[in-house]
Amino acid sequence: MNTTTPGSIINQNPRPRLLIRGFEGKDEIVRGLSLLCPTVRRIDRLSEVRQAEWDVLVTDQRLHDSGGQYAPDLRLQDHIFVVFVRGGEDGFITVEELQDPRCTARSVPRHVSQELFRVGGLPDRIATLTHEQLEPVLIKRQLHEYFEISRTASEHEALTIDPFISTAAHKVLAGRYKRSLSSEAWLLPSDTPDLLPWVRAALAEWHTLAPDRFPGIPDWTESDEWLTSSERSLRERLREVNQRREDILRELTAVEADIRQKLRKASEEADNYERALLTTQSDKLVGSVIKALRELGFSVIDADQQAQSGDHLEDIRIEDSSTPGWIALGEIKGYTKGAKTEALTQFLRFNMRYVQRTGNSPNASWYIVNQFLSRDPGTRQPPLHGKDEDVAAFAAAGGLVIDTVSLFKLLSCVRDGRFTTGEARDMLRSSTGHFNLDPDQT
Repeated sequence: MNTTTPGSIINQNPRPRLLIRGFEGKDEIVRGLSLLCPTVRRIDRLSEVRQAEWDVLVTDQRLHDSGGQYAPDLRLQDHIFVVFVRGGEDGFITVEELQDPRCTARSVPRHVSQELFRVGGLPDRIATLTHEQLEPVLIKRQLHEYFEISRTASEHEALTIDPFISTAAHKVLAGRYKRSLSSEAWLLPSDTPDLLPWVRAALAEWHTLAPDRFPGIPDWTESDEWLTSSERSLRERLREVNQRREDILRELTAVEADIRQKLRKASEEADNYERALLTTQSDKLVGSVIKALRELGFSVIDADQQAQSGDHLEDIRIEDSSTPGWIALGEIKGYTKGAKTEALTQFLRFNMRYVQRTGNSPNASWYIVNQFLSRDPGTRQPPLHGKDEDVAAFAAAGGLVIDTVSLFKLLSCVRDGRFTTGEARDMLRSSTGHFNLDPDQT
């Protein structure tokens, strides 16, 4: 007959029980960690302990042992909470390979970003540590090591890292993820200034997740019941500051989004008008030039629309109501390379045909050119560069060569108020040869 009764475990160590692994040559960190929990042990390999007897691992090494020839690989069990600090080595670092869902948590090097993204809604402890410890360090970087989940199974599996702070491209520089239904891992960068406050904060946060494994956390001295009135007042002020910071950031984020949307719209409009003066040819260039000249106050007629089919005339006729009777014939060309002189000879035909139609000679001939389309406009040479004799002959007959780069700048000067539309028209009407803007005016 079996007369034994249920027993109990003897010599059970108090919780939380913390394992320390790694931190080679960092004895001060190890000593500090050893004071945080009632039960602490430093190990070299996971096989040195029965993992069921432990609650937390703080480490700068990956979360499994390579078994070698005579032993299988040993994973860190799912119930253990983790604070992982990236080691100083270069390259990709695997934090751990999770089984459910099948994916890998890893650290990735050399992400370029100067802008950081401050995460709202974090618990006070995490928000304060991130602001006071991580931001001053990370903001000095241009290259970052970030954490990510690399999926090895179906994309429908949705394990993610919740960031404490990230880059503007949302690469996580510090954060946490669920290791299992009963544990999580915190991920910190290699240059975290002081690890101990982070471990204390983690233990306090985990008290709410597993109070039986993290008893007495947070410290009773931090409970509202045992605070002095001065502490309560200051803590409330700190909460108000944190809330105000989140409100301001939320407001600025909304303002930034609105400005970016307007900037996208302005860029689209510029691509179809002002910047089209510098990037397009054919009908789109003609349309943009006509719009620019009209904005300067000229009356512009699209002559091609009035010509008979197959009878190519000048592209546009330009008039100025402030100077009755004045008219210029305009030809607009876009070139992937440099402007061609052949267009100058076309004006002989344009002018003769105009005299035949009206009995009068035009006052000016404008050759409007967009050239070297793929180049930065600031590096383009003037149209018909090196063809000075041809340009001089064209000028003698009232001809003017207008680079669309100069037309763009002229339009900008008028909009900026450096001179009026009337002054801009006077400059164009009185010019022959190359149209040049004074650099001091632009």
